[in-house]
Amino acid sequence: MQTNLTKIREQTIKLFDTASLIPVKAIENTGAVCHPFAKSIFFFHQNKNKWLDISTPNSYAVYRRFILNRINSLSLPFIYDLILDDYKLTWFQLCKDYMSREDFAYYLKHSWLDEEDPNQDPTVTREEVIRYFRQADKQYLMKSEDLAHYRNLPDTLTIYRGVSPHRAKFGLSWTADQTIAIWFKKRYESGSQGQLLTAVISKKHVLAYIDERNERELIVDVFKIIPHIAEADTLLNNQAMP
Repeated sequence: MQTNLTKIREQTIKLFDTASLIPVKAIENTGAVCHPFAKSIFFFHQNKNKWLDISTPNSYAVYRRFILNRINSLSLPFIYDLILDDYKLTWFQLCKDYMSREDFAYYLKHSWLDEEDPNQDPTVTREEVIRYFRQADKQYLMKSEDLAHYRNLPDTLTIYRGVSPHRAKFGLSWTADQTIAIWFKKRYESGSQGQLLTAVISKKHVLAYIDERNERELIVDVFKIIPHIAEADTLLNNQAMP
C-alpha cells in the first residue's frame, strides 16, 4: 500500500475542524489556547500584514483558509510539522490507515516521541498504542543499531520505570537501565515524590527499543508484565543521578 496523501489531507482538515479553541486556564487572559494547530488566539497574517484574533468568527475563517491551503499544498513531513506536539498521536490515529508500512512505522514512532506525555494522551488509549506498535514493521520502526539491540535482548528481562509526579504510573515507557529510570523519577520532583518501578517481562512483549534521545527506551505491553509491577525505591540508595 502506498501512502494516500489526499486522504491524509482530508483527515488532517477533519482534525482542524473538530477541535475547539480551548483557553488555557493556568494562564488566563494571555490568549493561550489548546488546539492541534494553535497555541494562541493571536495569529500574524503576513499577506494582510496584521495580527488576527482567531477567537472571533471572521478572523477564524481567515485563519482556517490559511491552514487549509497549507495542508493541501504541503508534503507529508510538513503536514506532520503543522500539528502541535500534544496532538501528534491523535493525528496519527486519524491518518494511520492511509499510510504505507514505512510511513506508518515512522510517524507512529515520532508521534510517540514528540508528545511530552503520550502515556496520558486523552484520545489514544494505551491499548490502542500497543496495537499500533505490534502492527508496525520493526525494520522501519527502529534505526538499524536500535533494531540490532532489540534483537539481542534476552528472552526475559528486568525493566524499570521512573514515574515523575502526576504522570501515568503504568505507562508503556520503560528501560533496562536503572540510572535512566531514576532520572525520570526525579526530574520533576519538587515537594511531590515520584516513583521507581521494576518488573519482569518476556521479550515477546517488548514492542520496540528506541535510543534516539539517549533514553534507552523500551516500549512494552504493560498488560503483559509478569508476575506484577513492584516499587523499587530501595534502588535509590545505591544509584546516583546520571
